[in-house]
Amino acid sequence: MLKKLIILLFFFSLFSSNSYSIGTNKSSLEVGDYLVAKISNNENDYRVTKRFYHKIHKKNPSDLLALDRLLLLSLLEGDFKSANQYSFKLAQVGCDKSNNACCKSNQSPQGHLVNGISYLNSYNFDLADQSFASIWHGDLSSTSFVRLLRAWVWAKPTTLDKSIGFIDLISSDSDRVTTLLHKALIYDYTNEIELAEVYYDQVLYQSSDLYIINLYLNFLTRNNLQDKKQKVINEFLSEYDSNLTSILINQNNRRLIENQLQGIGVVFFNSPSMIRGLKPELIHLMLQLAAITSPNLHEINFMLASLLTSLEDYDKSIKVYKEIPKNHYLGEYATIQISDLYSLEDKNEDAINHLENFLKTRNTFEGLLSLGNYYRYDSKWDEASRVYLKAIEFGLDINDKNLWEAYFKAGIAYERSENWKEAESHFLKALELHSDQPDVLNYLGYSYIDKDINMETAKGMIEKALNQKPNDPYIIDSMAWYYFKTEAYEEAKSLLEYAIDLMPYDPIINEHYGDALWKSGYNVEARFHWSKALELDPEEETIADIKIKILIGI
Repeated sequence: MLKKLIILLFFFSLFSSNSYSIGTNKSSLEVGDYLVAKISNNENDYRVTKRFYHKIHKKNPSDLLALDRLLLLSLLEGDFKSANQYSFKLAQVGCDKSNNACCKSNQSPQGHLVNGISYLNSYNFDLADQSFASIWHGDLSSTSFVRLLRAWVWAKPTTLDKSIGFIDLISSDSDRVTTLLHKALIYDYTNEIELAEVYYDQVLYQSSDLYIINLYLNFLTRNNLQDKKQKVINEFLSEYDSNLTSILINQNNRRLIENQLQGIGVVFFNSPSMIRGLKPELIHLMLQLAAITSPNLHEINFMLASLLTSLEDYDKSIKVYKEIPKNHYLGEYATIQISDLYSLEDKNEDAINHLENFLKTRNTFEGLLSLGNYYRYDSKWDEASRVYLKAIEFGLDINDKNLWEAYFKAGIAYERSENWKEAESHFLKALELHSDQPDVLNYLGYSYIDKDINMETAKGMIEKALNQKPNDPYIIDSMAWYYFKTEAYEEAKSLLEYAIDLMPYDPIINEHYGDALWKSGYNVEARFHWSKALELDPEEETIADIKIKILIGI
């Protein structure tokens, strides 16, 4: 509410100023429409924003601001058809139609982008080039960006020299990798195989991003360059797990860049690295345009969905993630992200079902680990341990470097289901694989302390964990619990005061602090923290004990 009020007051001061004008003969209702639209836009509710700007546009079809915002918002929604219509209307405002004139000065940079895409899509190369060349002002006026757009307009065998000429004009050292990549892609697209290979090599040795490796392997596969393909695999994929490597190696022969428009999409995808200080809204715009124009490059959808997640547009993010094929090398990660988003929306059942459906097509270590986690979150300990054991079996087959995590999580599931023998065995196996892992050290150490066994071993484990994560409230709580169990109550209380400062709303830490306060003679304060622990949704099995403490103490 405070944020809305600040925005409202700020924009009211703008509209009240003599130096700012919305237009002629504006009513107070229209001013309100602008304000509501702007507030909604700041909160990423594009549909609401678009509705209000559309209302303004209907009242005054010549309102340039409304048309420009409608164009932008249509693009942010992925509605290119509407964006194209608004761009045309924007260009026509104030035109002398008897002379068939077009007021290009009305166009915003995004309007020129839309025009260029439309002209290129209809094979009108001259007008596409003119449109992209018109981006000479505003937030998108990067020379490298514009020249790469124009290079792709002319990326044809008959005009190849003109295309490469635009790239050769780029002198920015910071854009070197991007320019090399687009030379490789253009030579690849125009079937200049030897030149494409030369430039792919250059870019790969300067940036071994997975999407670049994927593009190069696609090229090598299509052109049956098996020796070079094996060399790239040996040099650049040795650190990745065998499952991901297998997917990259065994892709089909379909071109990832099938036309010039798809090449333009890669330029949009690369734009944040070329246009310095690009605003978040325009990064969103670039990724939407990239997804529209280059549908074969699924890395674009992955990045777009990640951005939508950061904007808390979870439903749309899920929809975009689902466009990534399950057999793509990002398919597993997209599936896990979708389940995480379902979980954020309190749809754990959907999260579990989505992962299970994916795992029916192929098992993956991370996928199994994630599924086990969701069963664990739902306190389905037997199901969790079953899936974690499957993850261990799969991880052993592929020698996964995170195998320790599957043993650790299986140990948690066994411990929670009161199968201490199996729990301890799996915790120790996790430490055998990763002896310094602080979370495993803490969990096993705390478990020993809680059971009043191996106390000095437990203390050593927790000290080792604390040296790595000195400000972790859970590890501090474990150390305090050791002191409490050994009747060093003042030391326990001191540590728990710090843990409470770090995490004041954790029920376990509040309960333990209450215990230490009671033993130190602070009975009123102890009851306060026990009562607070009850309010913080503690685990079901602890509720009765906390209520008894509040009544009679310990």
